[in-house]
Amino acid sequence: MNFGNKITGLLAILLLFGCLSCGSPAEAPSRQTLTYTFDAPTRELISLLAKQGKTKAYDDFDRYFKGLLVPQSLLPYEPFVLGLSTESKIPVVLLLDAPWAQRYGMAGWLYELERTQVFSKAELTPAVAEAFSVASSRGRGRPAKELVAVPTYIKGNILFYRRDLLKRYQLAPPRNWEELKAICRKVLAQERSLKYGLVFHMTNFVNDFYPIFWGYGGRILDEENRLVLQQKDNVAAAVAALSDLRAMQGTVVPAAKDLKQFEPPLSLRRAFYQGEALFMINWNTRLQDLKEMILKREGNGPGRLTDMSQIGVAPIPCQAGQAHRYSNIGSFAWGVNRFAVTNPQVIDKAKKFISLVADEQFQVLAAETLGQVPALKSALKKVTNKEVLQVYQETFASADMVLRPRPQSRRLNNVLEKYLGEALYGQRSPEAAIEAAINELKEAGGL
Repeated sequence: MNFGNKITGLLAILLLFGCLSCGSPAEAPSRQTLTYTFDAPTRELISLLAKQGKTKAYDDFDRYFKGLLVPQSLLPYEPFVLGLSTESKIPVVLLLDAPWAQRYGMAGWLYELERTQVFSKAELTPAVAEAFSVASSRGRGRPAKELVAVPTYIKGNILFYRRDLLKRYQLAPPRNWEELKAICRKVLAQERSLKYGLVFHMTNFVNDFYPIFWGYGGRILDEENRLVLQQKDNVAAAVAALSDLRAMQGTVVPAAKDLKQFEPPLSLRRAFYQGEALFMINWNTRLQDLKEMILKREGNGPGRLTDMSQIGVAPIPCQAGQAHRYSNIGSFAWGVNRFAVTNPQVIDKAKKFISLVADEQFQVLAAETLGQVPALKSALKKVTNKEVLQVYQETFASADMVLRPRPQSRRLNNVLEKYLGEALYGQRSPEAAIEAAINELKEAGGL
């Protein structure tokens, strides 16, 4: 789909939202119907639960809830902003990425869910609940954080590693970058089939860089979500993280000349599956993809993975001496349009909707069929999927692991992506790349 078609599709969705708000009675949902945005996995899971027949509400789902499909290709354009910013009442419930929930919540567009007893944050694992909570300005003193969206699963980028090879050399997964480099020096010298110590995304590299940068003690935003990248300590952390990655090029990570092969979709997981990399930074959901590749026996290289027991997972390393390791959260969650809450019946229906799409059986089914890590504590206790439990126990449940959403500003993310790429491809020094990014953001009014 080209850019023009994407914009046309986006405008069509926005017009649909508008029509639902003010259109003819024949097109508008009934007063008993709640409107929501959805994705394909949500519909698939609702259909499966309806077939199981354990809860009648899933059979009647389409009677009371009218879904508005937003194509995956349009999600980067955030098609909800115009409707919310103009106080449209449609749709009532929105499926939101973590940064969107932060931005929309701070703008006052989302309904507080815990204070109003729509959903209790205590039911969620603390790390993911924190990522979908925003500071409220009500009252005196330090603002309290309010849950503004309910996630149904935990998704974040983590470190994949060859468990079988580390076990062969009696090595533990690395906690910091010095340990990772030492492991690579030892194993790569012995395992000739390995081409790289570590691979990461070269499209949207900024998503992988953030947890690395945070693990050096750096911050992009302060507690009030103000940009603080330009502060001395944060500049130093960004330069140190980028410099260390540059120093590993050609020995641990791919050299600049080899980076382009990791730009196409699927290239990263294929390299790991083919046995070319000892470590890989990727979304935890790629473990399910690797499982499918093993079952299909894709490729025939001598080093390819043949069994899930060969794969280990851990948090992304931090700088030596730092207390925490981080993941850039990629979960979506259900938020309620504040402007749609015009009477108690609306919020009652929204509460019923969220109780169905975020309940225990929904999340357990998603874990067993889609490999998603549940966000509910109670669902985690009932999961039997070994890979899901492995990811949770070895990464997200780690005492020093922090889930954090990437910055809300698309401009900030795009600017950093551009200059980080230039540094990795050897076009700028790390110091010059960070300085150029900050200067461009200042000129654009982003700092």
